[in-house]
Amino acid sequence: MQDTPDTLLEEIQNGSNESFFILAKQYAPLVAKMVSSFFASGGGARDELLQEAESALLKAALTYDKTQTAVSFGLYAKICIRNALISYRRKVLRRTQREISNKKAGKSRGVQRVLTQSENAEQAIERIVAVLSPYERCVLREYISGKSVREIAQDLNKESKSVYNALFRIREKGKQLERSKKKKD
Repeated sequence: MQDTPDTLLEEIQNGSNESFFILAKQYAPLVAKMVSSFFASGGGARDELLQEAESALLKAALTYDKTQTAVSFGLYAKICIRNALISYRRKVLRRTQREISNKKAGKSRGVQRVLTQSENAEQAIERIVAVLSPYERCVLREYISGKSVREIAQDLNKESKSVYNALFRIREKGKQLERSKKKKD
C-alpha cells in the first residue's frame, strides 16, 4: 500500500479504514490548527470540534473528485473542515442562546406564576406588594413593565447587582407566599 494522496483517496473511497487513518495522520497538523482556532474563539468543546473536523476530513476524502484539477485535495479538505466547524459553532451558539432564553423565561415565570395562579391577579399583586420593601416594589413595577435589569439600574441610579438582588428577594418572597397559600389550601 502506497501513502500517496491519490492512492489513499482511492482506497478510502473503496472502503479502506486503514487508508483513512494514514490520511488523518498526514492531515493531523491542519486539523489541530483549525480546531485550536475555533476552540479559542468559543466554538465549542475541543473534543467535539476535533470529532467534527475528523468527520469532515472523512467526508472530504469520500467525496473528492480526483478527475478534476481545479482544486487540490488539501484545499478541498481544508474548506470542508472549515465549513463543518463553522456549522458546529453556529449549532453551539444557537443551543447556548436557547438555554439563556429558557433560563430568563424560567426566572420571570416564577413571579408571573405567583401573580396569576388560582386567585385573580389584583389579589396576588396586593399580597406580594404587601411583603415587599419600597425599593423592591419599585424594581418589580419596572421589571413587570418590561425593562431590563440594566435599564432599571440606570433609572433608579443603582448598580445592576442591587437590582438582581432585589429581583431575587422578590422571587423568594413570592415562593414563600405560594408555599403558605398551598399549606392553607
